[in-house]
Amino acid sequence: MILRSGRILVVALLVAGCAAPESPRSSRDVEPFPPTAEVENLRLPFDAYTLSLAGLYIMANAQDVLTQECMAARGHDWEIIERPTDLKDLRNRRRYGVIEMSIAERFGFHVPAGLLTPLDVEQRYDRRDNALSESQQSAVFGADGCGREAATRLRPEKSADLDLLRKLDRASLDESQREQRVVVAMDAWRDCVRNLGFDYQDPFAAMSDPRWWADDAAAASSEEATASSEESTASSEERAVAVAVVRCEEQTDLVEVWHAAEVKIQEEEIRRHPDYFQDLRAATEAELAAAEAVLASSKLR
Repeated sequence: MILRSGRILVVALLVAGCAAPESPRSSRDVEPFPPTAEVENLRLPFDAYTLSLAGLYIMANAQDVLTQECMAARGHDWEIIERPTDLKDLRNRRRYGVIEMSIAERFGFHVPAGLLTPLDVEQRYDRRDNALSESQQSAVFGADGCGREAATRLRPEKSADLDLLRKLDRASLDESQREQRVVVAMDAWRDCVRNLGFDYQDPFAAMSDPRWWADDAAAASSEEATASSEESTASSEERAVAVAVVRCEEQTDLVEVWHAAEVKIQEEEIRRHPDYFQDLRAATEAELAAAEAVLASSKLR
């Protein structure tokens, strides 16, 4: 398959749950949502063993080059999407829920388009995919399609077992919430939110409240849901709850304590599985090196 950024930030999007992207607001020339220092510091030990968004874009650029070569041999055109590869590593931006006040105030718990991946890249994907003819779609996405062929050519001889990493990653997030310092901070956060008039067990419970997503589900099933609005679809109540969540996170240092606990857990897992993480790093580096070699021989350097 052709790599698409919507499939990249696995953990971040998993935690974000049903937080569907909001409407477009700007191009990559002006960063629509500059990250806070807190967001930029949300690095986790496991991050060093997998590709960042920039790394995945290098892979996708190389896959596009190989796909174009294959499609040309089959008599088809294929547009190359030149993705930026100088992006900040913000993969954990939504790992602990909504933590940025500016986002909470405008979008509540929704993920505005451009927050997790560059908006213009997503728009180019859509334009390219929508313009494909039936024969082009078959040539690139079919069982023996050029997309699969390109991905195979970039795959290292020894692929990494990502299932174990995903399991450990999810476990570290769950286990961190049982650490004593996090329990204390979460209790303080819960009291803070209650004092502001809301009652949630944790930030995830507030974010997954079905009330925020009912309209999204209805819109997704409607044939009329094709046009984009530049305004947030979050209700005033949703935004009020999101603001309370972030305010209480700031007052209790919840995210800082939570992140520190998870860093410790992941470091312990790396020590517990040294061979696995060594193989994981080697496979990741080999995959990236293969992509860079393809790009080095093309115009996409």
